[in-house]
Amino acid sequence: MSHQDNNQEIREIEDERLDEQLDAALKNFRYSIHAWSEQEMVRARTVRRAPLDGFWRVVANPVMGWALAAVLVASGVGVPVAINHQRQVVQAQRAAAVEQQKMLAAAPAELAVDDEDLLKHVDSDIAQSTPDAMEPLASMMGDGTSK
Repeated sequence: MSHQDNNQEIREIEDERLDEQLDAALKNFRYSIHAWSEQEMVRARTVRRAPLDGFWRVVANPVMGWALAAVLVASGVGVPVAINHQRQVVQAQRAAAVEQQKMLAAAPAELAVDDEDLLKHVDSDIAQSTPDAMEPLASMMGDGTSK
């Protein structure tokens, strides 16, 4: 047997011993884990409630719950009422615009003055010796020339 063969055998024996030690350590670990699990399964526990965050702590207060409910009801009623009111305002504005358009369309027909009437009115204004606004002052002068 040579020196290399001898070293090879020693290594194989050491490897077998290490394998046996590793297997024993893993078995011990496995048994200890199983034993710990069994202990934990039979142990009595108390369940604690998780602490509430800041927001949920405030919401859990009954007064705050009622306040939030009131806000929800008010917004549930107020928003549709506001939308309906806005629609009514828009309809009223449209109706007013349509009415104004109708009035503007009818206005030229009412305001149309015949050329003859306009010339008669201008002639009468020119023929006056004093304007209508100055008539009271002219009558006080006593000149007697009016119209």
